[in-house]
Order: sequence, then structure tokens, then C-alpha cells
Amino acid sequence: MSEAIGVNANQKTRKVATRKVKERVKTTAQKHWLGQGATPEQYATIAEVRRQYFVTAQEYYKSALYIYDSLGVQNQKLVAHKLPFSLANRNVQLFIAYSILWEAFNHIYNAAAYTDFARNGEPRSPLEDDRTKITRVLNDPILSNLEITHPGPLKNGESVNNAINRMVNRSSRELKELYGISYDQTLTDMEAFLQGAVEITETQTLDCGWQSSPSVDAWIIKALDSNGQPIDLETPFSAEKYRSVITWHCYQIRNNLNFVGKSDGSIDDAILIIRAFCLVEPLIGLLLQESKKAAIFDL
Repeated sequence: MSEAIGVNANQKTRKVATRKVKERVKTTAQKHWLGQGATPEQYATIAEVRRQYFVTAQEYYKSALYIYDSLGVQNQKLVAHKLPFSLANRNVQLFIAYSILWEAFNHIYNAAAYTDFARNGEPRSPLEDDRTKITRVLNDPILSNLEITHPGPLKNGESVNNAINRMVNRSSRELKELYGISYDQTLTDMEAFLQGAVEITETQTLDCGWQSSPSVDAWIIKALDSNGQPIDLETPFSAEKYRSVITWHCYQIRNNLNFVGKSDGSIDDAILIIRAFCLVEPLIGLLLQESKKAAIFDL
């Protein structure tokens, strides 16, 4: 009898395995982001939060432009021996400018994601990844094809199409140094590279379990279009190509560019960041226009 009581006690105290998942709930977003059902005082506070999101994005944008413009980036200075200051310091400053610019974009697409979900979302849905949110603000109804293809010469003097094609066709410095010239490869995921990571696709069969296909280097990142296919440089310039480079390539620069700590730096890195900065900058300028505030920030 005492043994049975002991077993029951153990069963009661045994921990039940659980896991937590995060979901977006529309009513919560409506309450905390749009202020629906709030008192006038609460609504004023919530509206101010949205306004501060907009102001912060503006300030990041202005700061990034100030840092970039203070470098005096000119075409004739894109040759290493003509640089009047340390290339490593130049790269760090360029990357700081680009990182701050991306923070402006980050505020914009987060605000747009919150606003759209609170207005039009399903009652419950999983969290969106960054690429999904980026894509949201680069498409109608926020940015049309005409708006995206409108910019003239970029801040570095290139056309949008030339900057896109040269970015996508760039082989990473690490690949060049280690393996010679490589084509159709862009940035290197250094964490995966250093750990020797590869990607293996496994297929389940009824008789043999899981069958693996040949491994592929997982640290090679290719610029992909909206369908997940490598961007074809032979196709003419389009809003779709511009969107794809921002979504897949410029985002990777923010996460994977690796130059800090190198003794000499790299002109390759500097030019890459310049192109990325110049491609993102005009789109942020469009997104911060007064006519976009209602769609993105509900202001």
C-alpha cells in the first residue's frame, strides 16, 4: 500500500514536457499598436509611441547620411592608393553608416508589419521573419513598381542597374583568396564557413529511411529573387530585381560582412558597402515621405 502511494506521489510531481511558441494575436496588436478600445489618455500614449517610431527612423536616416557624406565619397577615391586615410578606418565608418541606415529601415518595416497585421491580419498567426517584413514595405500598397524604378544616378554616381549587377556578380574576398576566382557567389557566412558547415537535403523513403543527397557548402550565399531562384543578370532592370537585391543581398551584408580586425582592410568591402548604402538610401527616403506615414505608422 505504501509503495502504491509513493508511485502516485511521484506521478503527481513528475514534470510534464511543454514547449512555448510565440504567435501574433490580432486583438493584442490592435490594442497595443493602434490603441483600439483604449482610454483617451492611453490612446495618446500609444499614438506617441508610433510617432516616436517614425521620428527615430528619420533620425537614423539623417545620421547615416551625415556619416556617409562626411567621408567625401567620390568616384576617383574608390582606388586604394588615392584614399587620404586608413582603408580599415574607412571601412569601419562606411559600415557604421550602413548599419545606422539599416536601423532606419528596420524601424520602418517593423512598424509596417505591426500596422498591417493589426488592420488586416488573421486572428492568430506565427511571427514573421525579417525578409517577409522587408518584402512587405517594398511592394504595393506601400511602394509601387514605378516608385522603386524612379531613382536616377545613385549617391556614388552609378546607375541603379549597374550597382545591382555589380553587387550580385561579386565574389567574396575570402573565396578569391582561398580558391581563386569564383563566380555566382556573393557574401560568405563566416560562422558557417569556420565551422565547416554544409547543407544536405534528405529524402525519406519507405524501405530505407532517410537518404541524403550530396553535400553543398552552406556558407555560400547567393542573391535570390522572390521565387528563391538566383537573380539573372541578363534580364533587364526592373523593380523586381531591385527588391530582390535589397531583400536577399543587402540584408546579408548587415549580418555577414567580415572585415573588422583585418590589418589592411579591403577596397572590395568598401565598394560593396557603398553600393548597398546607395541602393537602400533612396528607398528609405521614399518610405519616410509624408504620404507613406498612414500606411506604415498609422499616423
